[in-house]
Amino acid sequence: MIYAVIPLAISLLIVGAVLILQALYPRFYSDLCFIVDKARMARHLSRCAKRDVPLTIVDDFERHARTTPDKTFLIYQDVRYTYREVNREANRLAYVARHCGMKQGDTVAVLIQNEPRFIWTLLAFAKLGVTCALLNFNLRSTSLLHCFEASQAKILVFGPGDSLREAVADIKGELKKKQVRIWALESAGGTRLQGTQSIDGILQNNSDLNGKDYDVDLPRELRKGQHFRDPFVYIYTSGTTGLPKASRMSHYKMMAGGHLLNCVAMTSDDVMYVTLPLYHISALLFGLSNVIRNGATMVLRPKFSAAQFWTDCCKHDVTIIMYIGELFRYLLSRPESPEEKTNKVRVAVGNGLGSDIWGEVMERFSIGRILETYGATEANFGIMNVDNKIGSVGCWPPLLRIFCPIELIKYDYESAQPIRDEKGRCIKIPPGDTGLLLCPVNKTFPLEGYVGKEDLMQRKLVHNVLRDGDVYFNTGDLFVQDENYNLYFKDRLGDTFRWKGENVATTEVSQVLHEVDSVFEANVYGVTLPGHYGKAGMAAILLYPNSTFDPVSTFKYVTSRLPNYACPRFLRLPISLEHTSTFKQTKSRLVQESFDPCLVKDPMFFFDVVKQQYSKLDESAYVKIIRGEVRI
Repeated sequence: MIYAVIPLAISLLIVGAVLILQALYPRFYSDLCFIVDKARMARHLSRCAKRDVPLTIVDDFERHARTTPDKTFLIYQDVRYTYREVNREANRLAYVARHCGMKQGDTVAVLIQNEPRFIWTLLAFAKLGVTCALLNFNLRSTSLLHCFEASQAKILVFGPGDSLREAVADIKGELKKKQVRIWALESAGGTRLQGTQSIDGILQNNSDLNGKDYDVDLPRELRKGQHFRDPFVYIYTSGTTGLPKASRMSHYKMMAGGHLLNCVAMTSDDVMYVTLPLYHISALLFGLSNVIRNGATMVLRPKFSAAQFWTDCCKHDVTIIMYIGELFRYLLSRPESPEEKTNKVRVAVGNGLGSDIWGEVMERFSIGRILETYGATEANFGIMNVDNKIGSVGCWPPLLRIFCPIELIKYDYESAQPIRDEKGRCIKIPPGDTGLLLCPVNKTFPLEGYVGKEDLMQRKLVHNVLRDGDVYFNTGDLFVQDENYNLYFKDRLGDTFRWKGENVATTEVSQVLHEVDSVFEANVYGVTLPGHYGKAGMAAILLYPNSTFDPVSTFKYVTSRLPNYACPRFLRLPISLEHTSTFKQTKSRLVQESFDPCLVKDPMFFFDVVKQQYSKLDESAYVKIIRGEVRI
């Protein structure tokens, strides 16, 4: 009889232990599920890596093209592209590239707008083991040339369209000096840019290529020698200092990205709506990778349209949308429409959703799940809010810190570096205080780094943080953690700020301003603008003696040299600029005073898109800008 009672007693003890643990640690079950999911992912990725030729996103895509060839993969401007059709286009370009001598380990720079060509070009080069450097199609002139050179590519591939043709024409002379080949993905009847090769032209002039069956995938052996940690693409980030850098994004990271939406049980039946630029890590890691892994469908737009957003979602039965904070503010400013309620969207994933509109977004648009995320392109750590906790980017409790012990520490605003105690160690901050986020660097959480000199990444590392020999990555980002371990993004340190969903490098903007004849020195920084996510660009510019500020020509010059999001929204004309003892520009007072005429007595101007000039910023204009009556 006693033996029959023992199993029951053990069961009761286990249940009791679980109940006690759940009471003491309410997140135990959810955290355990998270750990189990990550363990499964790690096991899957380990199997992919151990193959002679590692399994990558290309293999996932080709598998879908074989097993569900007629499944819609892309919808673009109401045209549907199946998995088979996109695979054929990718094979076609891959055969051309192989014929022209491209091979595993090479790099190509890609300048294509948000359209299907971007995706099948990416897949085409991945089939050969070639890394794509994803150029921002908004860049022009020296900025574009810098990004190309940072990639160390020997070939530039650009898509159709007058704007891209003009951008390439602007730097073509410099590229030719460096013996860079330029390939054009031209539309039928498109205007040819002299000095470039047309992909269609290469095909027409080669009978072997014309006779290919493009339904046949290229041999996987062409990628022999490829490693799982080799770069799939280079994504540009301004980091926290200097000009944009090419950050490596490995096949491992891209494959791991395909598991990020496991928490919402994404399947092949889901339809994801992507209006964000594909050269961004968000659209790749949360968008393309998850769509391909699950064999789902992507609705792709050239750019975001508030007027068409919910119409598109209803027309194409969209279930998952991607956002940046500004996106929802634009949607909320629109008149209400029936499509806001009748759509099938069940999940919104992105970053930068302000806590002030979070609840309104969920209620007005009937979105049941918002996955607010945090991560940096070059970082080795990311987090996601799976609990719908308003304002938070996610929770990182003690159980998860066992695997990745991130730290929030005291910092110096000017240097963007940690403050250390008398023993030389960094100082942890208590819940409720603002701290600088550091992430451990080790074999489990490696950094993939930037292309080029090693010191580019070394500047981002912090050594001997809590003990001798430890190494952490300095995100340059400030967070607050509450008593329940929820993290809240607060600000970004260093020489970078975010505006309109883009990282803006202050150094790059400053260099352009210095090219204006009247400008002796420029100090660029970001300021808070009510009703907008991120920071609006502002510059304090010191003029040469006896020179005058021309608001019209300055506007024209700045807009011709910088993408719209990087153009300073406010200019301040002080009689002097402050510097540190080591001659570094100081920004703290400038940031605090912002563009408020009550605090700033220097002349100020704002980015007037209506008059196409920098217009005088007085108290009247300030009030209109704050109220949102003036668009900048």
